Amino acid sequence: MLHALLQSDWLITMLDKSGKQAAHKLLGLFNILDDLLSSPLAEVQTTPATTSTQPGRLQAYLSTQAQLAGARLPDMLANQLYFMALSACQEKLAHRQSSALQHAKQAAKALIDEQTKLQIDWLAIRNYGVVAVTLVCGVVGGYYWHMQLESAPSLQTAAVHQPPPRPLSFEASPTETAAIYSRLETMKHGDCRLIEAIQLPERLKSVYIENIINGHVTTNRDEQVLVNQLLDQVQCNYTPKLMANSRQ
Repeated sequence: MLHALLQSDWLITMLDKSGKQAAHKLLGLFNILDDLLSSPLAEVQTTPATTSTQPGRLQAYLSTQAQLAGARLPDMLANQLYFMALSACQEKLAHRQSSALQHAKQAAKALIDEQTKLQIDWLAIRNYGVVAVTLVCGVVGGYYWHMQLESAPSLQTAAVHQPPPRPLSFEASPTETAAIYSRLETMKHGDCRLIEAIQLPERLKSVYIENIINGHVTTNRDEQVLVNQLLDQVQCNYTPKLMANSRQ
């Protein structure tokens, strides 16, 4: 079971061996899982033999390493990395040739760098990061889209001039995923009026609850478009907290 693997003694031991610095151990999570799920072992069993599991152990370990790495919000960073790894593993198990874990690693590195930078004006820096990520998305997203189209099975039974299909399995680029995590983290430091989920259609409701309320950002490009549209409807006021921080 995937959840058993993520909470196993074996994984914690491998993470401890993956590097000397805490940030290297955080990023090692994605390399270790990618190596394991790319091996023949993954076709037989997901969890290596002779391991025990403890619920929440990986999140606690990641939170400790995030704190040692100097993250401003270690618990939040740990949860982000955990759910990014979980989502990428699910994609890897569904599509064995997927590079989801390596793309998730790139997004994780962006989040770690953002959280461990010297704090001057964190809100301004974070908002600048969202803008920079958006500019890079065009280049990285275009390249990744091209690679996905080349690896997809040929189903060209329609007219030549029809636009290419957009299967739900297409992954968003790491920068797109990191941008949404950055927006969600920024919202944590404001007075935000969230949308009433009951007012949303069923399809949007599930996307809204899973991604915005629970903070488990999907790696699916089409769903990320919906997430960004929903985030655009959330009204936030940062003035009271900024004033409070300035008085400290």
